[in-house]
Amino acid sequence: MTKDDKREAILQAASEQFRQYGYRKTAMDDISKRMGISRASLYSYFDNKDEIFRNVSLSIHERALHRAQEHLLSESTVAKSIPTLQVRVENALLARHSPFQKAVAESQHGDELFDEYSRLCGDIVLDSHARFQALLSSALNVASGNGDIDLKKAGVTGKAAAEILNLAAAGFKRGAPDLVIFRKRIKNFTKVFIAGLGG
Repeated sequence: MTKDDKREAILQAASEQFRQYGYRKTAMDDISKRMGISRASLYSYFDNKDEIFRNVSLSIHERALHRAQEHLLSESTVAKSIPTLQVRVENALLARHSPFQKAVAESQHGDELFDEYSRLCGDIVLDSHARFQALLSSALNVASGNGDIDLKKAGVTGKAAAEILNLAAAGFKRGAPDLVIFRKRIKNFTKVFIAGLGG
């Protein structure tokens, strides 16, 4: 196992530990035991539990952004059935936001994990939001240039439309008891929003 592979395996083990036992009840010893490595080996990769938690969050964000980008760019693939803009935006929003909703909804320690996430990962969240909105804005501007939607007629810029979509998706997590409800909210909102842009 390469150093990078081992690092990723540690983050995966830590993520599972956090979800199963919560942040407060998880110690570095627990993560090292779950991985089957010594504490010394674990500390050679990460200084403390906070750093591990932040890196788990960062890893989730990076994977989510990558998947969201793939959905937004899927119109350029050679396929018989090219997804509509509505479907691409809907899938991108779900790719970006579902992993966190899933982690909170499926863990009995969801509220605690969310609190720690807010405390430790604010800068990661802001950066991820900005990068996702830039991707979404670019996709909407391209769609407007292609005539799929009409941003000018709707009186909104691609940047503003992307911000609305992203913030709305984040808001739909609140009060959603499970992923099914969250996905339904995203689908309905995206359908109405893209239709409002002339799509």
